[in-house]
Parts: sequence; C-alpha cells; structure tokens
Amino acid sequence: MQFQTNYPILLIVASMLLATFVSYWLYRKNPLKLAEKWMVYGVMSLRWLSLFFICFLLLEPLIKWLNQHKEKPILVIAVDNSQSMLGGKDKDYLQSQFLPALNLFKKNLADQFNVITYTIGSEVKRTDSLSFTDKISNLSGGLEEIENNYFQTNHAATLLISDGMYNAGSNPAYALNKNSPPVFTIGIGDTTQRKDAIIQKAYAPTQVYANNDFEIMIDLQAFYCAGEALKIEVRENQKLLFSATKMAVGPKYFQQQRINLNKTSEGFHTYDISIAPLKAEASYINNKVSVQVNSLKNKQHLVLVYQNAHPDIGAMQRAISKLENYSLEALPLSQINAGKLPEAALYILHQIPGTRGEGLPLLKQIQTKNIPCFFIVGKQTGLPFLAQINGSKIIGNAQNQNEAQAWVNTQFNLFQLDELSLNTIQKFNPLITPYGSYQISAGTEVLLNQQIGFVKTNTPLLSFSYFGGTNQSMLFGEGIWRWFLQDYLWHGNQQISENLLSKIIQWTAGKSDRSKFRVEPSKKIFDENEVINIDATLFNDLQERVNSSNVSLQLTDEKGKNFQFQFSKTNDAYQLQIKNLLPGKYSYSASADGGNYPIKKGEILVKSMQLESIQTKSNFEALRAISQESGGEFYATDNLKILADKLANNPNMKTVIHEQEQLKSLLEYKFLFFLILLLLSTEWFVRKWQGLI
Repeated sequence: MQFQTNYPILLIVASMLLATFVSYWLYRKNPLKLAEKWMVYGVMSLRWLSLFFICFLLLEPLIKWLNQHKEKPILVIAVDNSQSMLGGKDKDYLQSQFLPALNLFKKNLADQFNVITYTIGSEVKRTDSLSFTDKISNLSGGLEEIENNYFQTNHAATLLISDGMYNAGSNPAYALNKNSPPVFTIGIGDTTQRKDAIIQKAYAPTQVYANNDFEIMIDLQAFYCAGEALKIEVRENQKLLFSATKMAVGPKYFQQQRINLNKTSEGFHTYDISIAPLKAEASYINNKVSVQVNSLKNKQHLVLVYQNAHPDIGAMQRAISKLENYSLEALPLSQINAGKLPEAALYILHQIPGTRGEGLPLLKQIQTKNIPCFFIVGKQTGLPFLAQINGSKIIGNAQNQNEAQAWVNTQFNLFQLDELSLNTIQKFNPLITPYGSYQISAGTEVLLNQQIGFVKTNTPLLSFSYFGGTNQSMLFGEGIWRWFLQDYLWHGNQQISENLLSKIIQWTAGKSDRSKFRVEPSKKIFDENEVINIDATLFNDLQERVNSSNVSLQLTDEKGKNFQFQFSKTNDAYQLQIKNLLPGKYSYSASADGGNYPIKKGEILVKSMQLESIQTKSNFEALRAISQESGGEFYATDNLKILADKLANNPNMKTVIHEQEQLKSLLEYKFLFFLILLLLSTEWFVRKWQGLI
C-alpha cells in the first residue's frame, strides 16, 4: 500500500510546516494556563493534526494497493445424456455404481478444482440432473459450447463421459482448437458387437410430386447373421407397399436396398420400413425406421419471354432449374404466338413490352387469362406501353438510366427474408434502372427501393402488387446476373440470390392470401425435436397490421388428440413456438376472437429421426480420438480414482492468482471527515473548559 498525489511532494512538507507554525504560534505562551507541559503539547498536537489532514486532503492524495484474487482451476464434466447411454450391458452399472462413483469423484476434487457439470444431448445444459432420455447427441457442438463458455478463464480440463455415439454435428475429434484444454474421456457401454440386424439409414426425398414414382434407399447391416433371411417390408397405415428378402452373408453384412414406390396421392405420407425380428438379436429397436414424404401437385410451369439475349436470362435459367417445384421454358418473343400461348403458372417478361410496343398482343392475352407476371424493366422496355398494362407509370425515357443499389423497406410484410440476406442484397452491385418519375398503383408493396450513390430514395426497385385480378411483381432494373455472380464470389454459392428469386416466384405464381387473418408455419416439414414456429397476422379494413385480438391454435394429431395453444403478441403480429411434438402428421385450426376473422386451417409434418439406439456397440475409438487430439487420455469406467489422482497431481492445473492494482482517493473515506471533526471538537472542548472561549 502506498500514497501518491498529482501535486509535488514539497507541498506535503509545506503542509507539515504550515501546521507546525500555526500550532506553535497559537499555543507558544500557554494561553490555556495548563499545569503540565504534556497537556500543552497535547492540545498543540490536536491543532497540528487537524490542520495537516485538511491541507493534505486538499492535495487530493490517492491510496494504491494490490488486490489478489485466487481462481481455482475449472474442471468441466460433460455427460452424454442421450438414450444410447442405457443401451449396453453397462446399463445397471451406470445407474447403480457409476453415478455414485462420479459424485464421489467430484467431491474429492472439489477442494482443488471448481467442478462444473454439463449434460450434452439435444442441447447443452449446466446441470447435475441426468436423465439419459435425449434422442440427439451432438458431442462436437457440446464441446465447442463449453470451450466458448470458459474462454479466457482458468479452464484446466474437460471430462467427457460418453459411449462415443453421436447423431448430430461434426466429428468431435476435430471440434476443438489446438490450444484448447485437454479433454479426458471415460467410455460407457459395450464395445462387443453382438448379433444384430440394423436399418442403418434411410434416404427418402422430402418432397415428391403426385402421380410420379419415387425411390427410397436404405442401408442394411447385419452382424453375425450369416445364412439368415432378412425380410424387408414397407408399409403405410399397415398397408403393405413393398416386400423383399435378402440373405445375410458373413459376420459383417452390408447391402443398399432400393425401394421403388408407385404414384402417391397429394399430401403427407409416412412410410414404416422394417426388418422382421431375428432370433437372439441384441436389439429390435433398430429393426425399423420411418420416413416422411410430402407429395405435392405437379411442378408449376414457368415461361420466360425475352426480346434479345441477355446475361439475366442465363442467370435466371440456372437459378430456376434448382427449384424443385418449378419447370422453366425460356423463349424469345419472336417464337411466341399470342393466339396460342403456352400454359404457365407465371410469365417472366424480360424488357417486354418493347420500345415500339413489341409484345403487347402477348400481354393482352396474358391479362385475358389472368396469368401472373414478373416484369423486368430495362433499356429496351417501352415505358408508355408498360403503364397501359399494369398501372406502374415511369415518366421518362428508358434510354436514360441510373445505377441504383438496393435498400430494404423494413415495412414490407408479404414474405420474410433473413437478416443476412437483407444485409447482403444491400451490398450487391447496382442495377441499371430507368431515369424518371415513378408512379406505382395503390396497394403496391415495395421490398427494395433505389439508392443512387449515397442517397436513399423512395423510388421502387422491386415491388409487388395485386392488379387486374392477378399478382404482379416488378424489378425496375436489369443486370441481376451481377447479383448471382457476386453472391458466388462472396459465399461460394448463390443461395441468397437464388432464395430472393424463389421468393419472388413463389409469391407471384402463388395464390395471394388477401384475407384479414393469415397464418404461416415457417415450413411444412419439421424434424423431430425441432422447434415449430408459426406466425400469424391480422389486418384491418385498410390492410394495416393490428394485434388487438387474441389468436389461438388447435393442433390435432393422427389419432384425433387435440392440443391447444395461444399465440404471443409481437410489435404488430403474433408468434407461436411449439416444442417436443412426436413424429407424425398434424392438422391445425387457427382462430382470432372478434372482428369476424376467418378460421385458418392447414397441415404440418414432424419427421422421425435416425436414433442413436440404432447402434448397440459403443464407439470408444471416437473417444480415444477426442483425447488424443486435445492432449487428454481415455479411461475405462472403473478408473475414476486413477483419473482423480492424475488431475490432482497435474502441475499444469493449479490455482491462478490474479493481482489487480487499485487506486482510490482518500477524499472518498468518510472516516477521515469524522476524525478531523473529532480532533477539532476535542480542541474546542479543552479551550472551552479552560475558559478561553
């Protein structure tokens, strides 16, 4: 501890001399007539101390000291909380002996380590409660989260207790950095492979098209089943759709089986795939698996019409070819017979109508048939003719252009784009847009506005409207091919630009929901254990969002059991999250009180997962790899005592002493004020007692 001040040290000496001079001058002739000399010096000392403290504090002295904080090494115990932990022969040992031994292990190390327990399953939790019920085991994600939680702390080591089996995330051996704390592993379960027939994995398309054939493929494994017949069956609602028999060969048999299914009806379908149980199998749980498929209507046909070759055409053709729900036909305007239009769910019109009215007969036929259109405006667009077709008027000459970047209108509500997409789109290269005064029809929703240089304008770049009984979307600029190219250069793929085009097509070609009550699940098919998000929106007569009413949803499973939920209100809409739904098909019915809102109905599907219990053999090789890569060691279940001694005697796992220098002004210590007050009061009392006051 030491004192310091921003003023010269000589001022402290001057304070002492000043206090000495004043005290001596005041009491040099003993004005109190005290009998003893020590009394005179005592009263003089009271005055000297009070004067010196006052002068010293005026110099704003600081007191500095070192504060020490001891941080014990942190030992994180991560326990695999998945179902497969109870699947082996160690099940009874795990529950009756190992868990008590683990508690003793933690108790013995508690004095030397800060012991913290986590469970790893479908999520990572800091808890001492172990249930072994999770269907997901993401070891890599768990180790990464633990490392991030204790970054820049005295994290000495992690102890992973697992059977080594995982069905989510990446290879855990490569999940951690080279400088991460060592991971010691304890293997749980049985590494002996017993007789077992397994459907290792099933590959099924998420979406197929009604009345089309499709294929499911399974990976079939059999251990020590040589010479036995493996009977494979596929059923839907107990109805047999496929049957085949394979003869197992050798101690380790593997076969891929292709299953062709005939035309299916539109809707959700669940197919149960199974192997008939064999005698003395290690487990029957892994003899069956279910897959879910959504059968859609036939692909929607799109027609892209253009005047002349343009890079935009090729970019859109490549992007649309990746969309499962659409087929595309690209035709030059010269090959289109307006009297015999190709059937299409949507026409994409690139710079049509032309500057001399090219394509007007085609557009009139499209209008007559109420076919939705996606217009792309460019230098070859005849702006006066365009105004006749869809009500969007640009007063200007298409030959005069601007270079306009996109900026996002946050009030847009027809569909959602994620934050990364919105930020990226605003950084894309400018499009070539017509220069002029823009007038758009009433009710038009604008997703992107034009930014000219650094100026953000309210001129639309990408808009959506309901005009003449059909949906219409308009991109007021050419050069979107640059967006696809730039997207690939930045991300190695074109997901963001392709997703934007997909959203434009989906909204324009789809039937627009213009009702006052709209309910939208985030998707149609969800994985088991996935959170199901459903959004709802209410509108008033002016198509403005409101959320004054209460919105509820009833979910019904395939057995007719009902589940009731209440939507939560957001700023101007509603949101619902549903967790832990069992696999299967669910129908929903949503309603809003007051306002005569319609009831909204629909369906969602929850897919079953490939469970860890498919394997009956523990994967200790994975645990050894984790320890080897991180600098730890692998131990068997009965070696907790050896591991405890190893950790306790490790010279690298010691308490760290942190020293922190602290400065504080003496003026902040209130006791000094009371001390000075006491000194002055005592001197005053003596002077009063002696009659000098």
